[in-house]
Amino acid sequence: MTLCIAISTSPMASGGVDLKKNMQAMKLAFKQAAEAQSVEAMQTPIAELDQLIADSKQGDYPPEKADLYLEGFKKLSLAIDNVDAELKKGNLEAAKQSLREVDSLRLEYHDKRNPSIWKKLFG
Repeated sequence: MTLCIAISTSPMASGGVDLKKNMQAMKLAFKQAAEAQSVEAMQTPIAELDQLIADSKQGDYPPEKADLYLEGFKKLSLAIDNVDAELKKGNLEAAKQSLREVDSLRLEYHDKRNPSIWKKLFG
């Protein structure tokens, strides 16, 4: 009986998306993309990031956070599309510059998801 309860409350039970696992994989793929020394080396982690974002969009999230999560995933998809476009042009430096937008979105949405106590108190 306890096993059934544990399974029904697992992250995978809600929409089949384990957001924490996806975020950890995104962190690794982002790091690999940022450290890439060639267009070819950057393409694989960017494709992986794109797939992880697409998978994350399919999750069922708490109603109070669903719009925020989906907005963030949409912006991330657009930013990854920009990186991919630069890679298709063969421009590694421009792709890395576009990748900085992904990092700034990460900071922005992590802050929105978990605002500090000071932001809660003083807006």
